[in-house]
This record gives sequence, structure tokens and C-alpha cells, in this order.
Amino acid sequence: MLYFVSAELSLCYLLFAFLSALGALQVVAVRYRLDGLAFLNYLERPRRGYLLGAGLALAGALAFFVSQWAMIFAPGPAGAELTLLFGAAALFALLVTLVLASVLQPRRARQHQAVVHSLASAQAQALGPARGCLYVPENPAAPLPAVCLLPGFPPLGLTAMAQHLVEQGLVVLLVEPDGESYSYPAVLAVLPAAVALLSKLPYVDPRRLGVLGYDLGGDLAIRAASVDRLVKAVVAVAPVLGQVPPGLQLLREMSYPHAVRWAHDRRREALRAELTALEYGAKMVPPSGTRTVPRPFLLIYGAEDGLVARVPVEGWGAEQMIIQGASHLHLPDHPLTLETVAQWLKEHL
Repeated sequence: MLYFVSAELSLCYLLFAFLSALGALQVVAVRYRLDGLAFLNYLERPRRGYLLGAGLALAGALAFFVSQWAMIFAPGPAGAELTLLFGAAALFALLVTLVLASVLQPRRARQHQAVVHSLASAQAQALGPARGCLYVPENPAAPLPAVCLLPGFPPLGLTAMAQHLVEQGLVVLLVEPDGESYSYPAVLAVLPAAVALLSKLPYVDPRRLGVLGYDLGGDLAIRAASVDRLVKAVVAVAPVLGQVPPGLQLLREMSYPHAVRWAHDRRREALRAELTALEYGAKMVPPSGTRTVPRPFLLIYGAEDGLVARVPVEGWGAEQMIIQGASHLHLPDHPLTLETVAQWLKEHL
């Protein structure tokens, strides 16, 4: 039979264990880069996570010992009671952490997006089954290079990338994916429509057209560009060539509810399998004995990517770059990614 001594003492034990477990989970979030457990953004300032975790644990200890100082040496709950109290507190702390992190993560994302300055006014464009936004540098003086941006799916934005490339003097056509336009085989018509549109613009040089795809957009870029010779340079940012089995690593990138939806998104996995980008990557290199010049091809991955696997791509003729400290969802916005892509496109277009 359980015997908790008093309701006040039991509640103090619960609070002590709850705050200690809450603090420990923040330390775990920092140590293992589990963004789905984090209350704050610890990627750039991990010390904040350790301080918050230690502060919560210390607050729990102080609250307990100050309020129950007179009862410390008196008989308290037995082992079974303590196990129940600590177990319930730890479970409640995990539940609160998952819920609070899920609430705070979108707010952190909005704060990040607020840093991205608004782009110049966009021109809506029809791209076969999809829609796109066309961004043009101010006062284009000569035929400019242009690049089509293919986001991932579910929609994973490339707004920061579009802004940076426009600032560097490139015309940008940003595709806006949805469930219909990013369904197979309709999705295969998106890039040809984008290339046809860009090549007819008077301020675009049709000999300097490139494509950049991110996530499943990277798979689409590889497959579509392999058979479209109007595309002169290809960048694939974290293409989903190899799928990582769902697991705890999903919490490195997203909140728990988001991770559950991601792991059970059958349309995403079906599109990856149907695009079969691995089979088309080798076609980026022209057959030996022909006079066709190999097209510049850049593959970029994040060192902390927990959502896609890097697979061997020997024979593709691709340059590969690993961005240290970048996860899958934050890779397109990483400053080094932005600078690398802009410089590479200006050199190869």
C-alpha cells in the first residue's frame, strides 16, 4: 500500500523531479542537437541550452530544500512512492517539453524569416501544372543569367536563396509547389515550362540558364536536367537520393507532431521513388567519345542532416560540398550555402 506522508511533501517531490527532468531534457536537446526538444535556438548558441537546463534543475532543488528544510531528516516516502512520483514527474516533463517545443518552434521559424528582407515585387507565372514567382534585379542592363529554383515537398522554402541570388544579379524563377503540381508524372513538366519561360525573356541570356533544386526538388532537378540540354548548370541541395529510416534523428530537425507527419507522408516517399534520381544522375555526364561538354553539377549536403542520406555518386562528374553545422531544413538558408551557390552559379553560368 502506498504511503506518501503528506500531500504537501508529495507535491514538492513532484515539482523537484519535474523541473530537474525538464532541465535535463534541455541539456539532452543541446548535447544531441534535438531541435524538437529545444525551447530556444541552440544551434548557434548552445551555451544558452546548458544554462537553461542547469537553471531549471537548480530552481527545482532550491524550491524543494527551502520549502521542506524542516522535513529533510524526518521519515519520508518509501522507495515505491518515490519511484512513482519521479516517474510521473519525468513523464509529465517529457510531455510538456514536446508540447512547448512544438509551440515555440514555429515562432522561432517566423523570427528567422523576419530577418529575410522582402524581395522585390514578384511576377506570378504559370509553369505548366505549377505556379511560380519571377524576380528580376533592379534595372537589368544586359542579358542576365537566370536560375529556376525547385523547392522540396512538402513545401520547403527557398525564399532566402531567391533573395540572395537576385541581389547577386541573377534572374530567379521560384516554383511554388503544391500537391497537384508535385505529383508524378505531372511534376516532370515543371522544369521544361520554367526553362521555356526564362529563355524567352528579353533581359535573360538563354545560353546561361541554371536550375537549383532542394530536397525532392533536387531529385527533380537531377532527373529533368539530365535530359534538358538548355540547362547549363545544375545545383542539387540535399537531394533525397537515399532515404533515412524514421527515428529519433527527426527531432534534430523538427517538432514531434511535425516528425510524426513527416514519417508517415506516403506521398513524399512515393514521389522520391518515382523520380528515381539515382538512375538519372549518371546521365548528367555525356557518353564518352562525344563532343558534348559535361555540364557543371554541384551537390551540397549539411553535415547535421538527419533526414536524407548521402549516397556514393561516383561517375556523376559532380562537385560535392558539405556545409558544417547545417541541418536539412536549415541548409538552404545557411550563410555558407548562400555564398557558395551564388559564387558557383556566377562562375558557371
